[in-house]
Amino acid sequence: MAEFLTASRFYFEAQGVERKIIKEVSGLGVESTPAQEVHGSSKGGFAARQATPTVAKFTNITLKLVATSDMDVYQWYEDCNKNLGGQSDWINKRKLGSVSAYDQAGNMQARWEIENCYPCKYTGPTLTASSGDMATETIELVHEGIKRVPPRG
Repeated sequence: MAEFLTASRFYFEAQGVERKIIKEVSGLGVESTPAQEVHGSSKGGFAARQATPTVAKFTNITLKLVATSDMDVYQWYEDCNKNLGGQSDWINKRKLGSVSAYDQAGNMQARWEIENCYPCKYTGPTLTASSGDMATETIELVHEGIKRVPPRG
């Protein structure tokens, strides 16, 4: 029987964005909506219908991180979204990212690789004087593909 994965033992990393305390990862999804309408009429008036795969559509990935004095996540967002008079270097700031899930012994049991991701949205923490919660930052990543791959040992 395969190892059951808990939702509480995981990690996100991207080239240069590492050693973060990740509170939540969501949006690890891909969808291929088929074209399935009637394509025409055939001999005898029968409707010609076929479910045909179309372009894959990727959902944005949302990361909630514990906020620290380190600014590299915000800097990554800013570097990708600056408008420098119509010139932006976002294409060179994309990163290979991954989400890994671990068993209770700390061994990687599952891994999702995220191709050419970069932050398209940044949300700073909600600060409340009476709260006992940790401050969090949220980034939303757009990407060019996601796939589940065998875990690395």
